[in-house]
Amino acid sequence: MTPDLTNDLTNDAAALPAAVETYLATPKDELGPILGEVFAADAVVHDEGKTHVGIDAIRAWSDAVAAAFSFTREVVSGVVRGGAVIVRVDVKGDFPGSPVELHHHFSIADGKITALTICP
Repeated sequence: MTPDLTNDLTNDAAALPAAVETYLATPKDELGPILGEVFAADAVVHDEGKTHVGIDAIRAWSDAVAAAFSFTREVVSGVVRGGAVIVRVDVKGDFPGSPVELHHHFSIADGKITALTICP
């Protein structure tokens, strides 16, 4: 079921929590060095049926994606409710199925991303 993003909608990335805005605004090939600033040490990322736990695993996942594909991301809309953030993102690049709209589901605690699930 696709979440209803019609309430509390924003297309202003700056209205998102700083960690989310930084993650989405930073080019993928520049994320590696700053992941510890935006993700909690024990954060979990779910993407393409795989789970990546901890900064080292998230960095390896991020670096592999950056090496495999060139793409851009544009925030379409977002919902912020407490520590949960759902962002619709247009992703365009040299990967199969491009362009695609992906939902990024973030959990935030103490200003850092503790969980991220990326899905269509």
